[in-house]
Amino acid sequence: MNHGARRQHIFRLQIAICTCLALWPVTASAQYEAPPFDSIHLAVPEISSARDWYLQHMGGNIGETADRVAFGNWTGDHPIPLQLIFEVKADAKPSAGSVLDSIGFSFPDLAEKVRALQADGVKITTPITDPGKGGWKHAFAEDPWGTKLELVEDPDNVGLHHINLRVKDPDASLKWYVRAFGGDRASVYGREGIRYRDLTLFYVFADKDESTEPSAGHSIDRLAWGPIDLDKVINDLKTLNVQFSSDTNPRGYPACNFVPSTSLGAGGGDEGGIRRLFCAQPDQLPHRIVYLVAPDGVRVELVQHLEAGGH
Repeated sequence: MNHGARRQHIFRLQIAICTCLALWPVTASAQYEAPPFDSIHLAVPEISSARDWYLQHMGGNIGETADRVAFGNWTGDHPIPLQLIFEVKADAKPSAGSVLDSIGFSFPDLAEKVRALQADGVKITTPITDPGKGGWKHAFAEDPWGTKLELVEDPDNVGLHHINLRVKDPDASLKWYVRAFGGDRASVYGREGIRYRDLTLFYVFADKDESTEPSAGHSIDRLAWGPIDLDKVINDLKTLNVQFSSDTNPRGYPACNFVPSTSLGAGGGDEGGIRRLFCAQPDQLPHRIVYLVAPDGVRVELVQHLEAGGH
């Protein structure tokens, strides 16, 4: 093959490769960055006592605001540490019987931790089980407001560790969550779940149970994921016929209101009924929130932390 023919052959090959790449199918789930797992929302009668109980017994540090416990350093940018977020609800039912059954925490020495909890009067509902090389040592406890807590010994991944779902079809449920919110399917010591890798490892496990109730009204109220681009994720979820329970195009927090100029304090004056747009200074990162209902009645929150997302 002479030089001219070789150049023509290479040119045709390049065109063929470009054409194939252009026609390569792109799935909907590959068109956006899957949101990282963000937080677990707990319903409690009073926030400060619940926050302090978890700080004392489960670890972590005060999070973005005083109603939160964070598990990781707060930097104000992505990836944001996992958080427990407390909300006031006086009549929340225990987590047992809900699709969101229990929250998992890991400690480097489970026997020592259980002894300390018992000394502090914490209710241990199931003593330590040691499966040997076939899994983590684990026990179950209950917080004062009826939330089941699974305590495991996973020294390489200490802190907020996992959430346990009880659903009708674990495989179908886990497939849905991977499709909607990313993560990696994982079988960990025989437990089927999803593994999220951000600042730390976090697992969503699912077991079969055909009798559980939706999470609304229980002490573990909902789970939250934190997309960087909320609109793109919502558009993708609409292709799955997701049931949204709030406006899918929310305004950023904090909300702004029109107020009479005279109510803005000294110097406002009377300007003939003119109203001004007033936005309160937020006590946390601006964010946008959308709510939806996942399979089996799991309440889900999508929260876009605007400043942390680089907006």
